Amino acid sequence: MKLGSYLILCTPISSKGRKDGTKQLINITHKAPIAIDPTSSIFFFPTTSPLRPQCIWLSHEHVVSYDRLDSKHTKVTFRNKQTIDIEVSCSSFENQLHRTSFLKTKLIQRIEETKRKSFYLFTDANGGKASEMMSKYNPR
Repeated sequence: MKLGSYLILCTPISSKGRKDGTKQLINITHKAPIAIDPTSSIFFFPTTSPLRPQCIWLSHEHVVSYDRLDSKHTKVTFRNKQTIDIEVSCSSFENQLHRTSFLKTKLIQRIEETKRKSFYLFTDANGGKASEMMSKYNPR
């Protein structure tokens, strides 16, 4: 996980924190996708167990298509038109892609819910913002 480790070091949340967040949101612990920067739509997923040296972390956003080559190999095409052949079954690859989409959806839902809650928290019953509420000044 060299690239993933590098990206994680550049942000304030640890690798363990990201894995724990994925588990909490979508209840996946093995071959779990991670959110590097949800606001920029940067999500990565492993092609196999991250403990295996053959593991490749791919960006969900950059995968355009994939094709089955044989029972154990998949051809992946990226947005820049480059392709790679990976030693992963097509169904396993597709499952990882779907897991990452599910994580992305759940995380975006959580962010939107937080925005809604903070809107109501900082808005009074008449629609005014908390910073606009004023009380009368009574000098003594």
